[in-house]
Amino acid sequence: MLHDLEDLSLDTKIAVRAARERLNTEFVGKVGQESVDAVLQASWDHIDAGARIKNHVPLLAERFARGQLWALARMNGHHEGLPAVLFLDTHDGGRAKMAKGLLGLEIDGEVLAFSAGVDPEVDVVPEVLEVMHEVGVSLEQSFPKPYTAEMLQAADLVVSFGDGEAVASSDDTPHEHWDVADPRGRSLDEVRAIRDDIAARVADLAARLPRSQRNTS
Repeated sequence: MLHDLEDLSLDTKIAVRAARERLNTEFVGKVGQESVDAVLQASWDHIDAGARIKNHVPLLAERFARGQLWALARMNGHHEGLPAVLFLDTHDGGRAKMAKGLLGLEIDGEVLAFSAGVDPEVDVVPEVLEVMHEVGVSLEQSFPKPYTAEMLQAADLVVSFGDGEAVASSDDTPHEHWDVADPRGRSLDEVRAIRDDIAARVADLAARLPRSQRNTS
């Protein structure tokens, strides 16, 4: 359940509980309740942090969560043979987000990419948004999300950054660690260099993904 539910008004509590019930009903058999709660909580934190009208938060959080849960459901077997790659970072506000976006740019429609964090922050690093926009990838609607055990199990490959390595190493899913600098607190030029480093690694990864699993129709 949402960790700060008791601090909410009665009307908001009812709205949140209704959203949680709808999502659990919609994704029964596809995504576990723990993952539904985790994704809804991350969506709530993201929307609530920047919301001017708090009454809209439950509806917007549910919409954000629904999109992410459908992606997770696809990773759990509804992906039509596409390889599923999970990029796992410490905060999911920089490197993993860039890798996910760049992999989609490299082989759009041929891979299911997902990103998550061990200790997710509220927002994507602003410099990351800017340098990714420069290469045609919009992350303005993205926000950091927590990883779940289901994500690890559903992925064909986990690529870790930072603290994500310890989590990925504890699971049986194939895993590789990319030693890339954290973009937080760095200048635009430094973040561009990090982006280009990740882009080269992503291009290599795209070439190694099994083509027999790809669906290009």
